[in-house]
Amino acid sequence: MAWTTHKFGGSSLADADCFATVARLLTERDDDAQVIVVSAMTGVTNELMALAELASRADPVWQDRLDHLTARHLTVVDALLEAPFADQLKAALEPRFENLHQLLASLELMGSTPVEVLELISGLGETWSARMLTALLRSRGAEAVFIDARDVLRVRPTELMVAVDWPASAALLAELRERQPARRYVITGFVCRRQDGRISTLGRNGSDYSATIFGRLFESDEIHIWTNVDGVLSTDPRAVPQAVLLDHLSYREAFELAYFGARVIHPQALSPALEANISVRIRNTFNPDCPGTRIDAQGHPTPPVKGISGMTDMALITIEGAGMIGVPGTAERVFSALHRAGVSVAMISQSSSEHSICVVVPARSAATATEVLQDAFEREIRHRLVQRVFSVPDIRILAIVGEGMAGTPGVAARLFAALARAGVNVRAIAQGASERNISVAVDEADADRALKAIHAGFYLSEQTLSIGLIGPGQVGRALIGQINANRDRLKHDANLDLRLRAIASSRRMQLDEDHIEGSTSPGPDSDPLDLEALVTHVDDDHLPHGVIID
Repeated sequence: MAWTTHKFGGSSLADADCFATVARLLTERDDDAQVIVVSAMTGVTNELMALAELASRADPVWQDRLDHLTARHLTVVDALLEAPFADQLKAALEPRFENLHQLLASLELMGSTPVEVLELISGLGETWSARMLTALLRSRGAEAVFIDARDVLRVRPTELMVAVDWPASAALLAELRERQPARRYVITGFVCRRQDGRISTLGRNGSDYSATIFGRLFESDEIHIWTNVDGVLSTDPRAVPQAVLLDHLSYREAFELAYFGARVIHPQALSPALEANISVRIRNTFNPDCPGTRIDAQGHPTPPVKGISGMTDMALITIEGAGMIGVPGTAERVFSALHRAGVSVAMISQSSSEHSICVVVPARSAATATEVLQDAFEREIRHRLVQRVFSVPDIRILAIVGEGMAGTPGVAARLFAALARAGVNVRAIAQGASERNISVAVDEADADRALKAIHAGFYLSEQTLSIGLIGPGQVGRALIGQINANRDRLKHDANLDLRLRAIASSRRMQLDEDHIEGSTSPGPDSDPLDLEALVTHVDDDHLPHGVIID
């Protein structure tokens, strides 16, 4: 059989309507056979961990919150299923809710939460949602077999991440499939067991990792990660409304974008798909007609920059001093000190003169990083060989990513020209030898402006014009009509992108982030006229040109 693996996150299983949408999506597909990996319902994992914390502190509110969590799941069951399926599912779920109650009561007596118990509790949401989806599919006449991943998936902890014991997991899965042959399996994400049999989890975002693990174990043709967005976008649409859907990425591009903050998929999750050369699609549960983003080994060389991503809440730590010049082992001392302190380094930059080394670390680790580096170079600081170790807070890393950047002249020039035009100062720069990524550290206060400017620099025409019109009378309305009538033709034929972004009368104004559609004057819900605000809006730093027409 040709297997297709589907993974549904918590947002795809938020309530009864979402469960029904997922079941309909699965049963209407023409897959030969399906592996379905599910997360807990939205917010359930966080709530389970909060319950464990509350119980260990003997806070009595945990009992009411557990009752609410139980009722939430049973309400979904009642909304989805009728007898006998609802009764059978409740009979399976209710003892498990009671077991959780007893476990939390035990934590209340203990006054602490052992790691093994927390991992057990945190993974219960996946088992509940998997059983619910299995029952729903069966109620609709579709074959479905429930699998608790802890019966199959074996892992071992490593210093970098949880590693899969592939031979042991494959053998256990083969035994299970022999006992329960089926063309559709519903499997719990996130949860697993260690090689010694102890219950464990794959960590945050572990359900995506589960999906690619089981995709590899079943030798799937394709893995579909279903979420609540259409796919991977060129940047964060909350900051840049002009963000576009990326239809095709290579594994390496996806790794880079995910590392630098694209939250659609965790970078670790792609590893099994890469190793088995299985393509991954990021798709929208609520817009299944959209093909989403395909991730595979080939990718596509154009455009050279596929996306712009970022990491917030960072700090820049700098070590500078003439005494470091030509001294071997300085960088090793820096990173050894940070390693011993458990500080993760997100970005590194060193001047060619060796006079300074900069590292960007999470803001929460900035004080620790500064202190341990001052201790590590205490002798050099005392003898003025190192002038200072200092921290700059409120930093954001922005990174441009793309396979096509390699060997393409002018990419860096375009990046820094866009930042210069927006008046953004760059604190540090890093580029790998692969040329697949250029990262810059900027002040958080400039970050949104920088992100818009970079995106415009690579995705907008140099002839993009931001227009504000004051006085939409007879002549003004005629001009607006001409702009709207010719906008698409001018963009296609002359690469001239006219964007009417502001209209103002003598008393009111209407502003739009991208382009005002259909209006020839400010509407009744528009804002009072503020000429300074209108000018600031039209003269947006991320757009190449601005004009106000009176």
